Amino acid sequence: WSYSCLICHMINPSLKFDALLLFIVIVKFSLFAPTAIAEEFSTTNMQLLYGSNFDDRYYGNNTTDGNMTTLTLEHFGVWSYGDNFFFVDLTSGDFVDFNGTVTGSSSHTYVEWAPRISLSKLAGNSLSAGIFRDYYLAAQLNQDGLGFHAELIGVGADLAIPNFNVASINVYKRKDNFNQATWQVSGVWSVPLATYMSLDGFFDLNGTDNNGTEVSAQPQLLYDISHLAGEPSGNVMLGVEWYFHKNNQMISSVPQAMVKWVW
Repeated sequence: WSYSCLICHMINPSLKFDALLLFIVIVKFSLFAPTAIAEEFSTTNMQLLYGSNFDDRYYGNNTTDGNMTTLTLEHFGVWSYGDNFFFVDLTSGDFVDFNGTVTGSSSHTYVEWAPRISLSKLAGNSLSAGIFRDYYLAAQLNQDGLGFHAELIGVGADLAIPNFNVASINVYKRKDNFNQATWQVSGVWSVPLATYMSLDGFFDLNGTDNNGTEVSAQPQLLYDISHLAGEPSGNVMLGVEWYFHKNNQMISSVPQAMVKWVW
């Protein structure tokens, strides 16, 4: 009961009861089911990124000189009834507010957590059909250190696309504290391009009250240097990430140099 009340407190009250109940079920399965203690598969990575020309006042990624450094921690794990993904961004720079006024803040924090429940695992047999590997009940919580929060509930699917190592899509009902309830579509991918090279990333599309469709994407072109560093393949990568955010009020497009360490 205490876990359910905690989650209820976190979720925006304007979400309908059925969506809220589904969210609680997903969260309780992901966090508190006995079989969730040990993950069947997991991967964690840390990324260090640096870019200039940041002027994204809507996401708070705007600095006096445009320069920003980001340290990202990511984790993905598969357990008995689904999967979990979360990341934490710690950004550093001389930040300014929406109107360009210096805030005096030199760091920001942003967190997302996205648990999913596999329908195939609930059914006890594979439900794959055609391009669809599996189907999911999906949820997501977003939070930053400046007061923004978003709660999402929906469905998802893993896709079988030739030559892709990973392809997944989720469709959500979304509520954040700046807009009325709306929609969001999110996708992630990983595709090898050549020996030691890959293209990974994600995209988010969501509706807003006044800014049209919000488009966010962060594709990463990575080169595996593990063999040069004496590490197992896939452990250390160098590359470039393209930070892209657009709505009908602005466009922010910033290439970032990056290094990624996987364990």
